[in-house]
Amino acid sequence: MRKKEWIMAVVIFILGLNMVNNIGAQGNDSKLELISSALEKRNIEVSEWSLYSKKNIEKKSISEVKQMTSQYRQYTWTFMKENEVFKAVGIRNDVEKAVTEKFQIITTLTNHHSQTYMLFEVLGTKEIDNWNAMSEAIHAQIFDIFQEDSAIFACMMGTVSDKMKDSLINETDIILGLFQAEPVEELTEENFLSISAKTPLWEDFIPTNEDKMNMQIALRTDGLGGKTTVVIGTPIITSEY
Repeated sequence: MRKKEWIMAVVIFILGLNMVNNIGAQGNDSKLELISSALEKRNIEVSEWSLYSKKNIEKKSISEVKQMTSQYRQYTWTFMKENEVFKAVGIRNDVEKAVTEKFQIITTLTNHHSQTYMLFEVLGTKEIDNWNAMSEAIHAQIFDIFQEDSAIFACMMGTVSDKMKDSLINETDIILGLFQAEPVEELTEENFLSISAKTPLWEDFIPTNEDKMNMQIALRTDGLGGKTTVVIGTPIITSEY
């Protein structure tokens, strides 16, 4: 299992929303709305966004997983076996909205640590007029599938076509300020900076080595004069960057 999938599989917790923040949002604003607002303030154009959730269910056999997919005929299903893992992957595309839904039912085939779980992810590639309405609709869809409230990961990517006026460190500090966030861990490389942080805007946290966090920020440049990519995720980044 890839590292990203492992992290998302083990980090399951209750999500919450705070009532006040530095980017002008009200208490019922979605995380995508808050992140989008921060990117807009920094003149960063949204290029990708996602919402992701997971639910563990009772252990299922391959035939039972295939039978489950018959309940969701709106998706185009494919089946695959990788080592000791069987996956049913359902895809549904909304071309007009530039949105793709990916629904997976995964079961392990080993006797030790066997499990079955469902993954639901919505991926978009353009700005949405109403992030709150979109998030509410997706939350309702996830609840309908999982039949319970579930932890939801939010992630958004944006780009600055021209050379960023501020350095990566300064830009990261500005973004942290918009979320009233304090840095917890940092990874710095040439043309790349990643910060794990904690913000009071959201009540959910996951532990780090010596503290706790509930958001990640990553910035990468394509070199001198190239574009800069900015990714913000809560509580972790779930997209490739």
